[in-house]
Amino acid sequence: MAKSSKEAVRYQATFENFIREIKKEIPGILVLFLSEKILFDEFMDLLTSRFIGDTLDRENHTRIYFSDSVTTEEVINECSNFSFLSDKKIIVYRLVKKTGVRGISKEAREAFLNYARNPNADTVLIVHVPDKEYNFANFADFEIPGIKISAVKTDDLQALKAWIAGRFGGFKIEDETITHLLQFVNPSYDEVSSETEKLKTYCTGRKEITIDDINLCVGMTKDFNENNLFEAILNRDFEKAIGIYNNMSSKTAASSSEVELRFIGYMNNLFIAMHKLRDSGMYGRNPDFKLFSELKLWKDGFRMIKIYKDYLSNLNELKIKQAFDYIYHSDRALKYSQQDKQLVISNLIHNLINL
Repeated sequence: MAKSSKEAVRYQATFENFIREIKKEIPGILVLFLSEKILFDEFMDLLTSRFIGDTLDRENHTRIYFSDSVTTEEVINECSNFSFLSDKKIIVYRLVKKTGVRGISKEAREAFLNYARNPNADTVLIVHVPDKEYNFANFADFEIPGIKISAVKTDDLQALKAWIAGRFGGFKIEDETITHLLQFVNPSYDEVSSETEKLKTYCTGRKEITIDDINLCVGMTKDFNENNLFEAILNRDFEKAIGIYNNMSSKTAASSSEVELRFIGYMNNLFIAMHKLRDSGMYGRNPDFKLFSELKLWKDGFRMIKIYKDYLSNLNELKIKQAFDYIYHSDRALKYSQQDKQLVISNLIHNLINL
């Protein structure tokens, strides 16, 4: 069995290669490590088309369950529900990261392993780990016949550029233009996706994307980056933080929660970096590219490391855990309640800057 993420390298693949494997053979049970929502959606589109076919009815053929609101027993019962009509189903069990919980509980693990011994051939079960940071040792028990394990790499720059080129199908775009686009966005498939759609709309008349188009369409509207937001939170500047959130909101449809969920993601990434910097021996290391990469600091690393350390000098482990609690409850409120989304984010900012 693999005991660490390093030993799990054999399960890693670019998204293109992962999709190629799925096209060859659809697994009955898949443990999938994939952090980018847009890539997961593309995978699900392919899977539903190939496994269910023309009779696809998403409401009846696909189910997504979250580990913080549905028990493992309910998921296994849904998977094991055989039908005389051979009604195929795709069941997704998404693991929601919780403070103090590593990977998947012992009871849940045993339930899935028992199901793997006698799976339903008309059901595809996907155990989805959406976190960028994970310890494979917590999932090593799944290395058994009948379970496929895949970890989609999202930090391969060439793979990202090839994916971007694919998103511009039907448009002419040079490689250097794609490289220029990446100067304005974080190397994230989800973030890049929204910018490619914006550019396609902007350039739809001539079917070509140029560097000037990117400067006008993306560069001029990119009024901040993640570091600006992180700095506002760490400097306990409520007005600046709420101003950045309002700026994000003004560029997205009011009925969508996309901005709020992205904001939650930013905060989660920030305090994961805080936790790692404080507890993993990173604090005393000399700032270099490797350290910046581990902390996901893609820009202005030297200055941001100083801000991080200044903030940590007045923060203990209890307050970091409290920050994760605030983030978790805000995420729940956005997904499962009718609370005003702007109030949810405003309260989250207030709570985080007052730790």
